[in-house]
Amino acid sequence: MKSLISEVKECVYTVLQVAIEKYGTPLNKLGEVERREAEKIALRQYELQSLILSSSEACGVVISPGAVQKAISDIVARYPNEEEFNTELEANHLDQETLRYSVDRELAVEAVMDRVATQVRQISEIDARIYYYLHLAKFDQPETREASHILITVNDDYPENHRVEALKRAKTIAERLKKKPSRFAEQALKNSECPTAMSGGTLGRVKREVLFPSLDKVLFNMKAGEISTVVESPMGFHILYCEKIHPKGLVPVGQALPSILEKLNERKRKKHQKKWLSSLITN
Repeated sequence: MKSLISEVKECVYTVLQVAIEKYGTPLNKLGEVERREAEKIALRQYELQSLILSSSEACGVVISPGAVQKAISDIVARYPNEEEFNTELEANHLDQETLRYSVDRELAVEAVMDRVATQVRQISEIDARIYYYLHLAKFDQPETREASHILITVNDDYPENHRVEALKRAKTIAERLKKKPSRFAEQALKNSECPTAMSGGTLGRVKREVLFPSLDKVLFNMKAGEISTVVESPMGFHILYCEKIHPKGLVPVGQALPSILEKLNERKRKKHQKKWLSSLITN
């Protein structure tokens, strides 16, 4: 069956993106039905891009070669190596020249859409404050705690991670931290068997009932700055650090304003862009 995009070579890049975004898989791994649907979506997107780039707002928009090259380098970086990237291009009949054209086109569309968004009047702080007081429930936050942990896993496949040995190691680290609590991040980096070790064991700002029940119970009974004794969970043995406590209650208006302004302005920009796109289609 003839491909829907065979007549528009430059549309290949768009259909590759649609395949990943919609189906989470490379185009050459899609079934016939999914491929045809991806091509239909890509053609519609390509046609819309053409309308955007022929608009008066696109006048004067130029993408530098450096910006195009950086975008291509970012795409290549998603692959194990450049050879696999080139193999993918060949498998989908996409050459370097067409890729560069397609990336330049995509960046130009983004630049036009950004230009359109700048036409919108920014939300004022007064409007943001009104939003805050009309939506107080949105800013009524539960108690949270900024926490970190050190994890020693239990795994009978490794002698050092047998339950007895794992518990012994965890207790040794806990005793060490009792003497020098300021070294928690350092000890997490050296000893923790959780990916969070790379950031000093940081779990971030935690709500109730997010962690395992045993950890949740201990963490929400700790004082700020306190380090726990060894706590067991289905993953193994943990040592918790409660860095800071954020009590339940309303987020102060001053603290909430930046996020409100960002949210409302983004919503307004998107609404304006959508209206502008609709006018292109109907004209």
